[in-house]
Amino acid sequence: MPNAFYGVVEGNKILLDKNETTHIKIVRLSENDEIKAFDGKGNIYYCKIDEIKKNQTICSIITKEKYINTFNPEIDFYIGASKFDRMKILIEKLVELRVNNIYIFHSQKSQLKFKSLEKFKKTIIESSKQSENPLFPNIQFFNFEDFYSVKNPIILDLTAKITLKEVLEKINSVNKISIILGPDMGFSKIELENLPDNIFRTNLGNTIMRFETAGIYTMSILNYYYNRLY
Repeated sequence: MPNAFYGVVEGNKILLDKNETTHIKIVRLSENDEIKAFDGKGNIYYCKIDEIKKNQTICSIITKEKYINTFNPEIDFYIGASKFDRMKILIEKLVELRVNNIYIFHSQKSQLKFKSLEKFKKTIIESSKQSENPLFPNIQFFNFEDFYSVKNPIILDLTAKITLKEVLEKINSVNKISIILGPDMGFSKIELENLPDNIFRTNLGNTIMRFETAGIYTMSILNYYYNRLY
């Protein structure tokens, strides 16, 4: 059974869409049963199911709680467009590990050019529900040329000579960190040469990781280093 459902608030009601209604039916919930729902904005609603239709479920709000995000510093992930299945795994795990924002950019070695983020948004919703994260991470497209404006950027670069720990020691007192992960084929030489000077470059040790593994590993290190999940 899902830990929570995702719905849209209308007055004192929560409306669950076709996908959520399917889940309601799969777990054999009935009218008058009580559920927990998220709106993705940090609100937790305890509701009673009023009506289960073919493509929609209507619930009455009983009580509402506000989720307080205490995961500091904020961590943003900038992800180079790669194969969908690998990106889905990465985004799913980043949500579980409480990433704050996700940005998708297209680089010279990106194998796919995404025009829509809808599939990734669905992944965020499902992962947020499963991990009971009421405040869904924001996801949007980002232009590679705009990295100069990113706060405390750290790029994962196999050619870098400095470790992630050494980088974090240099920027320890911060409220936001931005991780830049290239596509699964990596960055081009020209892209690396033209990166802004304010970007820290780091490698993850003497091993070659898959695209999604590198992202999950980095997020885990940050959570441990800053003790974010406690």
